[in-house]
Amino acid sequence: MAGIGASYLLTGKSMTNSKKLATSLLSLSMAAIFLPASLAIERSAHKPAAKSSSKPVAKPVAKPTANAPANASTNLTAKPAVSLVAANLVPLAEDYRNNPDELSWSRYATYLRDLLALPQYVAAEPTHVVASNPSLGEFKVKVSETGIGNFRVWSFPGIRESHAVIFQTPARTTAIPLPQSVSFRDAHIVGGVSHAAAKVVVVKKGKHTITKVVNVAHTAAPSGPKSLVLIGADRTTSALWFKGFQLVEGIPEAPELFSALPAFFTQNVTGKAAFSGNDIVLTIQPPAPARVEKRDEDKIPGLVKDTISKPVAAASTAGYKVTLKFVGGKYTLAGHTADDAPQSIALSFCQAVVNSRPDIAKSWLVDSKLISIPKYLGLFGRVSPPMRLVAMSSQGGSARYRLVTSAKNDLIVEVGRITQPGPRRGQLAIKALFVAPSDTIAQKLSGTLVLPGGGATPSVNSSATTGGTHSSADRPATTSPAVRKN
Repeated sequence: MAGIGASYLLTGKSMTNSKKLATSLLSLSMAAIFLPASLAIERSAHKPAAKSSSKPVAKPVAKPTANAPANASTNLTAKPAVSLVAANLVPLAEDYRNNPDELSWSRYATYLRDLLALPQYVAAEPTHVVASNPSLGEFKVKVSETGIGNFRVWSFPGIRESHAVIFQTPARTTAIPLPQSVSFRDAHIVGGVSHAAAKVVVVKKGKHTITKVVNVAHTAAPSGPKSLVLIGADRTTSALWFKGFQLVEGIPEAPELFSALPAFFTQNVTGKAAFSGNDIVLTIQPPAPARVEKRDEDKIPGLVKDTISKPVAAASTAGYKVTLKFVGGKYTLAGHTADDAPQSIALSFCQAVVNSRPDIAKSWLVDSKLISIPKYLGLFGRVSPPMRLVAMSSQGGSARYRLVTSAKNDLIVEVGRITQPGPRRGQLAIKALFVAPSDTIAQKLSGTLVLPGGGATPSVNSSATTGGTHSSADRPATTSPAVRKN
């Protein structure tokens, strides 16, 4: 009996231990089900190993569920929610590579225009669009930010068959055609509100009369509706090209934006252009002269030698900066009034001559060959003695002005309307230049002093003689010369 009782007690004790072990295993299995996967794995890793002679059992690893939080590495390699890959663009690019002509490029550009109109492409960063479509990088696409978010201009300056730019907006995408000889450079949206220009104030202090330039602070003036301005250059001559468009349905042209510039400005000005706010800063470099190889005197009959001209490097020619100010919804030369007055045109021409800027001076001339007359008189870059611009009597509907040089000869400037048919018909320009002997009476007349650096100082009696005065708003007050009587 004693043996049986001991056996029963041992059996009962082992049964109690079995129940406790079963209860522990049940608790662990329930915890593995309801705890997060990462937390269950973390706890199992820190659980001390039980001392047992039994064979080790492989621990189950919980699989990540859809609701499990993603780790940092997953976020770095995650793909965008919306794919920007355009599969149909690939065969169109291949077609242009095999047959680079106007038709194949037109198909590629038209599909890209429609593609950029989709909402996901409007909201996407241009770098992501280019990275998703390698042909854009291969064709060297240029994306110009216009100053307003999601308003961009897509262009391909390196593709000779590209004669349009794509204007992308949140509402629509439009292809704006360019002249075939023009290569696109930059774009910007101008208009809205601009700061008021500085004012010239005449102050009398005792016996002295001083002119000061006063900057109107914290004031703003409307500068017309918003417009898109494009800058380009001729592929052959590098002559600058400007065009404005209204931001309305159909994107019509806005010719009034550049109506205050010289009539022949784009035909004579070459160099670089960049936006500075609404203004345009030009770095003008005269066109490099062509150097033509001389033909051999004793060439073989019937053999034609290549005589293609080799232009001189443009870097060898010194340039100068000119600013196109955006005032009252129009672009005008800095230091030139935006009004339609013949005197302001004659004065701007004389200032360009004094400042040795033949490209700006030629842009006012109907015939650019007339520039040889002030060169003959030695007026380019002349500083002393100072010259004066005096109004003369009108001749045949044109206004005439005498540039008094205080030398042997004076220069007569005739300003009138362009009468030849064309887009410039009716604009003011310099129609003729004359050389006249110096006149003692003209030397005694008061006029507008033409000074280097773009400045002009009116004499005391010049308003009665010339019908108005002209001052440069860009001249600082500290360097403004006093008004004096001649």
